[in-house]
Amino acid sequence: MRITNAPLRGRADAARGFEAIADAIMYRWSAERDVWVSAEEIEQARAYLARLGVLTSPLPDGRFTIEGGTAGTLGAARLVLLGLRHLHAQRRGRLRA
Repeated sequence: MRITNAPLRGRADAARGFEAIADAIMYRWSAERDVWVSAEEIEQARAYLARLGVLTSPLPDGRFTIEGGTAGTLGAARLVLLGLRHLHAQRRGRLRA
């Protein structure tokens, strides 16, 4: 898994940006069979999750803690996947309504 550095925008822009790039991330992961994420995608996923009430904190080793009842640590790709799962669930809920 590679992580690239990219300029970061504000958290509000990142939250909206995550929703806009989610499909591109999933396509890239399935086409390349490699779950690399950029620093900007990580921040976008964190901002999106924060907007949903899922708070994350970075660790010095590049992983992230998830605050709450089941505190755990995730690598960068799994953090983005968590955001994608939440977004997918929201999209499915909207289609059923």
